Amino acid sequence: MMSSLTRRLSIPVWSMCACLCLLLVCSGVRALESNVWGPYASKPSPPQKAELYFYSPTSDSLLFDKQKEIVLYCHAGLRSVGLRWTVARNMFKQPFLTGVAQAQPANLFIIRIPTAKLFPGFYDVRVLFNSGDVKEMDGICTFGYRVSEMPIRSSRPVDFEQFWANAKAELAKVPLAAEVRPLQTFGKKEIDAYNLEHASLPADYDPTGHRVEEVEAAKVSFAGVGGLRMYGWLAKPKGDGRFPALLVLPGAGFSARPIPLEQARHGYLAFDLQVHGQDVDLPGKYPLLPGYYTEPIFTPTSAYYYYRVYLNCIQAINYLVSRPDVDPTRIAIAGGSQGGRLSIVLAALDHRVAASVPAIAHNAYLPYLEWAKASNAAKPPQDGMDLPMPPALPAIPEHLCLAYYDILNFAPDVVCPVYMNVGLVDPVSPPSGVFAVYQRLGSKIKQITPLPGLGHDWSGEFDRRAWRWLDGQLKNRP
Repeated sequence: MMSSLTRRLSIPVWSMCACLCLLLVCSGVRALESNVWGPYASKPSPPQKAELYFYSPTSDSLLFDKQKEIVLYCHAGLRSVGLRWTVARNMFKQPFLTGVAQAQPANLFIIRIPTAKLFPGFYDVRVLFNSGDVKEMDGICTFGYRVSEMPIRSSRPVDFEQFWANAKAELAKVPLAAEVRPLQTFGKKEIDAYNLEHASLPADYDPTGHRVEEVEAAKVSFAGVGGLRMYGWLAKPKGDGRFPALLVLPGAGFSARPIPLEQARHGYLAFDLQVHGQDVDLPGKYPLLPGYYTEPIFTPTSAYYYYRVYLNCIQAINYLVSRPDVDPTRIAIAGGSQGGRLSIVLAALDHRVAASVPAIAHNAYLPYLEWAKASNAAKPPQDGMDLPMPPALPAIPEHLCLAYYDILNFAPDVVCPVYMNVGLVDPVSPPSGVFAVYQRLGSKIKQITPLPGLGHDWSGEFDRRAWRWLDGQLKNRP
């Protein structure tokens, strides 16, 4: 799911989001969409708390249509004597509704929210408990109200398509010059062990999705724009073939990349790309590159950090197409967080992509993010309930540049099938932005799975469903 809005802050808002994303990615996000280096851990990402469980008797997804009242249940895994609640727009700190929950036995509390004054969109319910030992505990739940009617403020520049057409013409001048190291074979036990120790995955969470039990892997490099040498791990079913391909795009941060062995045993020639032009297996801590989190460059627009990242992801598709063992009509992309962002962008810029699985997609809907930031910083803070959607952005250099990189502005150019998800309490990739992207997709086949109660994190069951969906789109059968 990830950039600056103003120089008045020492660290820009989108850069702070990227830093938070880096922390969360390194601690928990992993999947077919976001293969993360490191050992597997089961602790969820914040703000999810194991002591609290929110649900509704009328909507499992916490997406509501035209009810006069939204009813939420909060079950507390602690000795609680009372609960106070507030409601605010998604990502806004200032509430516009407050109340006291109706207490039930077994530490269950009922929250009733009238909908008469709600605009279509997402809302954060924050709760504060009085627990039995007099300490107070807080929590958050996010719900959607008439989200298919949510008004969206576009910031897409009039020359958006021409800007990226010119950029792709620049990439076309760069020779691929690919190099592949010798292949190494992995069996089932080796894949399971590698997943646990190095890919932040359970040993084998989807055994019925296996297509093969032996895979081959090697390091690959090729030339990218900006004089960069790009690196990645390739893994594929053992032997020859015309395999469907899967480009795995990473979450935010600078780190080693894991070998996509799990993706390969699902029958794909998988390629995990290190998007920063760093090697995939450097020892020790990776250096942070300038322009990514701090001191971004906005003028000219092509000097912004993600310009090269977006183009070099297209170069990765060029590499896959160049391989005789890849079926060029069955190339899919997937990624989580920053990788979800790239999975939208790449599907828009390169129509050779046959299917895309963007998870918890970051960096969506600049006007909404700026509106929330400005409202939270106002004195006193504003609740945003005087407008149905964000105001237009001021024409300052940061916004003029970032409009060319906001994934919402790429969404209309996506035509391939798309299967997305969103954590409803995700502070890094908030649902207001992710659902706006989903609504604007140009795809005729599209689906989104809300994940109530989940933050910037992974769902094993979503992954299993994504594998089946992807197999169906690419006809990757046993």
